[in-house]
Amino acid sequence: MGMIRETATGRTYALEPEHVFGRIGPPRCSQKLGDPLVSCVHAVLRWTGRDWELRDLNSTNGTYLEGRRLAEASSRPVAVGARIGFGQPADQWEFIDGGYPEAMAVPLDGGDPVALDGEIIALPSRNEPQATIYKTRDGGWVLEHGDNARVRLSDAATFQVAGRPWRFCCFETAPPTIGPRGRGPVPVEFGALDLSFAVSRDEEHVELIARCGDRTFDLGARAAHYLLLTLARRRLDDARAGFADTSCGWVDLDELSRDPSMCAPRLNVDVHRVRDKLGRLGIVDAAKIVERRSGSRQIRIGTGRIAIRTL
Repeated sequence: MGMIRETATGRTYALEPEHVFGRIGPPRCSQKLGDPLVSCVHAVLRWTGRDWELRDLNSTNGTYLEGRRLAEASSRPVAVGARIGFGQPADQWEFIDGGYPEAMAVPLDGGDPVALDGEIIALPSRNEPQATIYKTRDGGWVLEHGDNARVRLSDAATFQVAGRPWRFCCFETAPPTIGPRGRGPVPVEFGALDLSFAVSRDEEHVELIARCGDRTFDLGARAAHYLLLTLARRRLDDARAGFADTSCGWVDLDELSRDPSMCAPRLNVDVHRVRDKLGRLGIVDAAKIVERRSGSRQIRIGTGRIAIRTL
C-alpha cells in the first residue's frame, strides 16, 4: 500500500487515496504539519489508479519534489524513494511504497488508521470489534454495528464507533482480485462452501470444516463455533419445517443473549473471529457466514449447505 516516512522521526504513515497535507489537520487534512511555513491546506498525494502524484494546492511557500519546487496547482508523478518538502526544499518526507491504497478507517481525533485485514476492518480494533467494515458482493462497502445497524459507505464517509469519529477511505475503483490463470488457486466464494460441524456430546468442543469440491478449509475447534452451531441448527430446523429459504434460520439477538456465552459484546467478537478466519483462508465474501436481517435484530448463518455430526 502507499506509504510515506517522516525523515526526522523515521515514522511511517499509510496513504489515503487523497492524502492531504496541511497545518489544520483532520478532517480537512490527512496529515497535520506543525511547520509555520506550511499552509493550512498545502498539498496532496493522490492515487490516480495507476500511480501516485504530488500536487501543490496553491500553497504560500511551495511544495518541493527532489528539491525542485512544483508550479502552483501543478501535479508531478512520484517515484518510490522520492524526497518531498512542504514549505521549504529540505527533504522532510520520503515516499517509500507506491502500492495501491488499501481501504482503511481513519480516527479523526488522532491515532493510527485501521487498515483492511484480510477482508474485514474491525473497529476500534481486532481485539475489541464493536463494528465491522466489509465489502459486499456488488463491490460496495458496509459498516455493520454490533447493534445490527448496517450503513453503506463510500470514500470519505464519516461515522462514529466506540465514541470516536472516523473517516472511511477507499479508492472507488478496486483492483482485480483474481490474478492471471495458472497463478495460485482460484478464489472460493462463501456461497460455494459446504459447512461440516463435528460436536462433542457435552457440546464444549465444536470443530468446523468448510469444503468446496476437492478443497478443504479446516477452521479447527474454537469457542466461536458454538454460535455458528446454534445458528446452523435453527436454519436446518426451519428448512425441515418447510419454510422458504429466505425465511430460514433467523434468530433474534435477544433470544441468543439468554445464553451468557452469546451475549454482547461476546457475540460481536465471535462473529468477527469466524469472518476473520474465513477471510484469512482466502474465502471471498467471508462476512456472509453470519447475515444480519435489515431493519431487525435478527441474524442467521449465511448458508443452508450444512451438516452436523456428534463426535
